Amino acid sequence: MLIATRVSLSEKFANYYGNLRGLLLGSNLAGRRADHNQEKLFPDDAQLMSYKKDGKEDGQLKPKSVDFLRNKNRTAHRTSDYEIPNLIIRRGHQFDISITFDRPFSCQDDELVLKFVTGRQPLQSKGTVVPVSRVAALRDPIWAFQLLRVEDKVAHLKVCTSPDAIVGRYNLFIETTHKNEQGEVEKYRYAQPDDIYILFNPWCPDDQVYMDEETHRQEYVLSETGRIWLGTVGKFCVRPWNFGQFDDVCLVAAIAIMEKSELGDQARGNAVFVLRALSKIINNNERDGGVLVGNWSGKYDDGVAPHAWNGSTAILEEFLKKRKGVKYGQCWTFAAVATTVFRALGIPTRCVTCFRSAHDSDFSSPMDSHWSVDGKPKTSMNDTVWDFHVWNESWCKRPDLPPGYDGWQAFDATPQECLEGVFTCGPASVKAVKQGEIFYGYDTKFIFAEVNGDRAHWTVDGEGNMTPVWLEPAIMGQFISTKAVSTISREDLTHAYKFQENCDDKEVTIELARKLSSRRYTDIVNAKSSDVKFSIHTDMQRNGDFNVTLQFSNTSTETRTVDSHITALSCRYTGIATSEMKNESSSIVLEPNTEQELSLSMKCHDYIGNVDSDSHINIYVIAFVKETSQRFIFQEPLWTEKPNIEIKTEGSAHVGKSFDVVVKLVNPLAVPLTGGHLNIEGPGMQRIASIKVKKPIGPGEELRETIQMKPRRLGRKEIIVNFLCKQLSDVTGVIEVDVIEDTRS
Repeated sequence: MLIATRVSLSEKFANYYGNLRGLLLGSNLAGRRADHNQEKLFPDDAQLMSYKKDGKEDGQLKPKSVDFLRNKNRTAHRTSDYEIPNLIIRRGHQFDISITFDRPFSCQDDELVLKFVTGRQPLQSKGTVVPVSRVAALRDPIWAFQLLRVEDKVAHLKVCTSPDAIVGRYNLFIETTHKNEQGEVEKYRYAQPDDIYILFNPWCPDDQVYMDEETHRQEYVLSETGRIWLGTVGKFCVRPWNFGQFDDVCLVAAIAIMEKSELGDQARGNAVFVLRALSKIINNNERDGGVLVGNWSGKYDDGVAPHAWNGSTAILEEFLKKRKGVKYGQCWTFAAVATTVFRALGIPTRCVTCFRSAHDSDFSSPMDSHWSVDGKPKTSMNDTVWDFHVWNESWCKRPDLPPGYDGWQAFDATPQECLEGVFTCGPASVKAVKQGEIFYGYDTKFIFAEVNGDRAHWTVDGEGNMTPVWLEPAIMGQFISTKAVSTISREDLTHAYKFQENCDDKEVTIELARKLSSRRYTDIVNAKSSDVKFSIHTDMQRNGDFNVTLQFSNTSTETRTVDSHITALSCRYTGIATSEMKNESSSIVLEPNTEQELSLSMKCHDYIGNVDSDSHINIYVIAFVKETSQRFIFQEPLWTEKPNIEIKTEGSAHVGKSFDVVVKLVNPLAVPLTGGHLNIEGPGMQRIASIKVKKPIGPGEELRETIQMKPRRLGRKEIIVNFLCKQLSDVTGVIEVDVIEDTRS
């Protein structure tokens, strides 16, 4: 007889989300798509014999229970930290189980077949029903089991899965065959009620995601926290992040996202397909509805501000509870959630930050910046250059590409461009990006364009006519960064994405990309001479005051007339201007061998209340020498230096017991901080709601809060705190704690 199976949590989520193909194709799919009945796990040919009715002794061998030896197996497979209690194994490796039967097991008369079942319509022909038979010894990583020993009614088995097994949630069925004294065969099938999870295995040399260095596996698969770099080329800002891939909701969410992606069952064993399909679902930008809703408007009242998140767990938990896109995220949040999902599935993954990232679809032209004839930036016409952009890399082999393109694959979960009909990007071989081989699929050309390119400056007259006046060569893709292995320092990956400037390989790469993208050239008319020397000095003080000074000196023996303009704009990190704050202009006759300067300065209280907390200052400077047509252009962001959050713990951290975390913050600005919130979390810690700061924090005043936390798991954990208010965001702090057993209990 066939034992009824319970519907798993991930199946419930998949059923709730509905069928995406049905949504896109229409409600009436009769005749063009088979009806997948999830309750019917086997086709009609899997009929089972019923109990005998003649009153004789029943000879069927009936499993009564299965011991998955979870502690032993999960330790061996490095899955002990997952909080869900199921058996979680990595494909291509062996594990042990013990089966208890209703009578003694006979090695001569009894046979076993294990059937591992996954997918929406399990079929052996599709590889979603896997019969696992007995072998004398397990030598190769294939689907098989070895009978280790029999102890009366208990059979002890060692089972192995293949290194290319479908990744996801499995049901286990045990089929027994007994030959009675008359030579008749009696069969029985037992359905194990507990789900099994099979993950990618970077420890298995035959797995597509294999990494050969243990420190790298520890960092990119098992590390629960990390660092994400934000800021500008001139001033980095680091965000600690709780990936929390072992927290209770994360693996369930990863499987639910896989179901929602409508990725074919067989494709779920291929890391390339999994990366592309799931990274698309991380963003909620299309009709399929993903995990996280992007918002760069500065208005987040109907959700959570992107800067308020400390980790992925709370986002994935809300996604599972509400079954719709979570508000709100920006590029680092998308990348961080993707890191959590793929690490939970066993794919080595990291966040990568590119400073001065070009937003261009195919490397078809330089990034263009525009100015009016009177020196004002015309930002509405400009191509978008992000101060920074965060995407992901995952490690895997690329069987779909020629040899040599295995290793790190770049993909972008942030909804930027609609590529091939969907908002998705990658996975693209980082080696292909470096070599300019943008003909390889999965949006290699888009990532190449983000890290390579010039910026051309144009003047626009009153009739809309444009003249190219200045070219900044090769300024895109600076300081490409990720967290270094085993430390909290920054590792520079720029060399992995592009060759050094002024080398032959760089020129060959750029020329190849130009040919493949029909790149447009911008011809700049050079000035007659460059005898006026320009220099720019910026000073952003901790209290929020800033000053910009343009100095120019005439090194010629003739008089020079210099028109110069400085403009300060409030901008997003995406380069989108939100408001003009102040500008200064001058027209100065510069005698031979003399110097002059033009300055723009603002006090904190003059602007800080008029811009969003996640905006910053962009400085635009342009100067023109009338006699020689020489020009000078400068365009850079200024970020306020973030204050430090001081964190300390009081008392020891024991599993299941509360302990105190003391948070201190001093306001560095010359204005009060209002509307403040503290957010705190850590992997394996009880989740805490955002804490509202009850009163404003005056200039130089200290905020002090004591927060109770309760650990759920043992080990060294990082506690991450962030503070945001109407004047500041991205103020973070982190501390490590050792969570130990409470020996008193």
